[in-house]
Amino acid sequence: MRRLFLSASAISSLFFCGLPVAAGQPADLVLTGGAIYTVDPEGHKATAMAVAGGKILYVGDDAGVKAYIGEATQQHDLAGRPVFPGFTDSHAHLPGGGETLLGLGLGGIESPDEVLAQIKAYAGAHPDQPVLVGSGWELSLFPEANPGKELLDAILPDRPIFLSAADGHNGWVNSAMLELAGITSETADPENGRIERDADGNPTGTLRESAMGLLVPYLPVPDLTEVIASLEAGVNYQLSHGITASIDAAIMDDMQEKAYLKAGERRDFPQRVRISLLAADEMVTSKVTGENVDRTVANVSKRREEYRKTSAGRINAESVKIFVDGVAENHTAAMLKPYIGAPLGADHKGDINLSEEALHAYVGKLDAAGFQVHMHAIGDRAVRVALDAVEDAQKQNGELGNRHHIAHLEVVQPEDIKRFAALGVSANMQTLWHFRDAYITDLTEPFLEKDVQRWLYPAKSFEDAGVRVVWGSDWPVSTSDPFDSIEVAVLRRDPHAANGDTWNKAEALSVDDMIRALTIDGAYITGEEKIRGSLEVGKLADFIVLDGDPYTVEPEDISEISVLKAFIEGKEVFSRQK
Repeated sequence: MRRLFLSASAISSLFFCGLPVAAGQPADLVLTGGAIYTVDPEGHKATAMAVAGGKILYVGDDAGVKAYIGEATQQHDLAGRPVFPGFTDSHAHLPGGGETLLGLGLGGIESPDEVLAQIKAYAGAHPDQPVLVGSGWELSLFPEANPGKELLDAILPDRPIFLSAADGHNGWVNSAMLELAGITSETADPENGRIERDADGNPTGTLRESAMGLLVPYLPVPDLTEVIASLEAGVNYQLSHGITASIDAAIMDDMQEKAYLKAGERRDFPQRVRISLLAADEMVTSKVTGENVDRTVANVSKRREEYRKTSAGRINAESVKIFVDGVAENHTAAMLKPYIGAPLGADHKGDINLSEEALHAYVGKLDAAGFQVHMHAIGDRAVRVALDAVEDAQKQNGELGNRHHIAHLEVVQPEDIKRFAALGVSANMQTLWHFRDAYITDLTEPFLEKDVQRWLYPAKSFEDAGVRVVWGSDWPVSTSDPFDSIEVAVLRRDPHAANGDTWNKAEALSVDDMIRALTIDGAYITGEEKIRGSLEVGKLADFIVLDGDPYTVEPEDISEISVLKAFIEGKEVFSRQK
């Protein structure tokens, strides 16, 4: 997938995005003097581009674009700055991310004391909230990823609080919240969930996976206005990172869906979004069984139809999300080999959330109904089971071209990597996670055998096997800044630590691999590669302008690049003041 980008002088006479529209049609917008990376099949590079009616009229050199300049044409001299197709984030949570910007967000805080200080300050500033809710704390800040209720009790002894971890699979509460929800030593662990307990069986204040669901009846429900505000904040944050299209990774039939339906009516909504519908009864745990698959498929099909009827074109719901397993840090990721030294016993391998029978039936019927299936799979057993379900669906239905993908892929065995290409399943990778941080050193590697550790985040192995790799941030689990992710993918080390340790360099990707994952392959995964994802004549003018070039700066400086402007259909939707 590596290509040689040609110099502007070498292609100055070429119309390399197909035939240009007849000269003489005035453009609405003309860019000149840039380094325009088209990401077309030949990997051409240009200096100028013309846009009219939301589509690209011309891509080539500065001399050729003059024919498209009319009296009303806006002209921008790029002064050598690079231009790329707008990026696609293939796995994010936009309303949830926006909520962390507007509410009690704990992301990026690097010590327990700072976390507690932030919580205390927020609580003091919001005395009108009887039950507090926040998110974003890092598991790695606390021993065994198990913060205690006592820490919260010290600052909030009487006011219930629930804090979802950055990964969304773990929760932290105080004694008042446990009391409100009636969670005691007598409370049984729910299916696919765990209440962490002390030596006497009392809840410690940490809830894993579906155990967080025990709190739902007692948590405040935001109204539609608040959720719309969170969605808009999330989209604006994404645009500031050059992301003009996203896949929202999990939307339930609730207020978030109502917000998206409302936003979908807008023809000028400033981002393209494909929503991955979550079955009404399924979140981290799954109530989808072999007996109710038909009902579940009918539910998501009805919801999809609402978007088809009301959407103005930029938001759709053609995807369904399935959580196949949990996460490695709390040992709920489904592994082929047992975890080493895990507190749940020597034979503990994690769990599949659905029975394999139910998963096969669900994926098969979703595929037959024309849905793209978007699966969360962390452990190598979960990945294998997910691929088995797709393979079975194709045997039943034939290859329907629904472009299924599996996200996260923390541990994947080499024999399964090859199956992705054979089945046409894309690898949806969060490359920002591909370095040796505390999540790896403290919460993952110590519990995995050495031969399993070798296959942690095998990004290059996917590329070498001919698998389509797409990029997702999983924001707000981690930042959606794509340049941090590119740098980690290339160097396999912390993007913000000088002289950081390189980790499993054999699995590093190239800048070119990442640009494709962010652009044309991201467009492919949403079924839009014929209309966006590259800068070619006739395609939609979704593009971004950067202050640095990831191809030419030193690899360790890629994370310093910022987005200056973002455009959708030739209309500016973001501008950074400098």
